[in-house]
Amino acid sequence: MSKEKKPLPDDVLYNKNLRAPVKTEINPAPKARVHQREWAKIMNGDPVEINPSVGSGYKIMTVDEWSARWKRNDDFPDCLECGGKKTKEHHFTQTWCRGKKKWESELLCLDCHSYSWRSYSDPDFMTPEEYEKQRWESLMAEAAP
Repeated sequence: MSKEKKPLPDDVLYNKNLRAPVKTEINPAPKARVHQREWAKIMNGDPVEINPSVGSGYKIMTVDEWSARWKRNDDFPDCLECGGKKTKEHHFTQTWCRGKKKWESELLCLDCHSYSWRSYSDPDFMTPEEYEKQRWESLMAEAAP
């Protein structure tokens, strides 16, 4: 007896029911801080640290070899520069707070070696800290004579 996997409803998917435009950028190097130094080394032909799950030490690597362990983002598979589909996502973060969402994603295109950045934030998104600060400031304003 096999269980059929049901798709998630759109209201719990990060890339559905967006209330603002997705911001995009095309960059020659990573915008996300992760991998910025390694990218410069790869492009210069300098050795980079081997992923600890594979081994130890340093090695001169090709772009394909360096990014081999990254996965594809099937929600946004295309390169914003050349339209190619041979992309790997090296950076993704998302935050949900009180039903509001904010996320960012960056892909490396293995065809043209450009980076496609996409980010989104609900217009009224606030972090828990921002929400609590606003709440306490309004309580203090109400309590003031």
